[in-house]
Amino acid sequence: MSLEETATPENANEKGLLDYENVFTVTAYWDGPRQGIANFNGKPHFYKCVFDESKDEWSDTFELSTVDEKTHQLALEDWRAWKRWEDDFRNGRVKLDSHPALVTGPSNQAKISSLLKSGSAIDPARDLVARGIFQPANPKRRGPNTLWRVRWIPQNEAK
Repeated sequence: MSLEETATPENANEKGLLDYENVFTVTAYWDGPRQGIANFNGKPHFYKCVFDESKDEWSDTFELSTVDEKTHQLALEDWRAWKRWEDDFRNGRVKLDSHPALVTGPSNQAKISSLLKSGSAIDPARDLVARGIFQPANPKRRGPNTLWRVRWIPQNEAK
């Protein structure tokens, strides 16, 4: 996703997305975004979906943790690298075994991923929980690589 793609769509009001915030990355996806970085109150946060063990399915509850600017920029760089690889793969320019997660040995991608994991830890004592309502900017296109927007409802407001 390019940085331009994170801009508010021109017809956002028609789509009811004005109260929705930017989703910058989707690093885990299962029937919807489950992990990545998105704005919460206009500031980048790491989001991670809570799995409901009693129902044996994903909930619509997310743990949110603030992300510093360095981590946010690293996440965007990581996401751009993933998008480039995906585009090359879909167009037959690279093979599956070149996937950044499968490549062994030192790489910039591996270093970025390691930094993101260490910089994006959720601290339940410090961070918040919110209900997340994710909407694709284009309702006809769903998946981890589409442009998403999210509306957060803090847990104490979700009841």
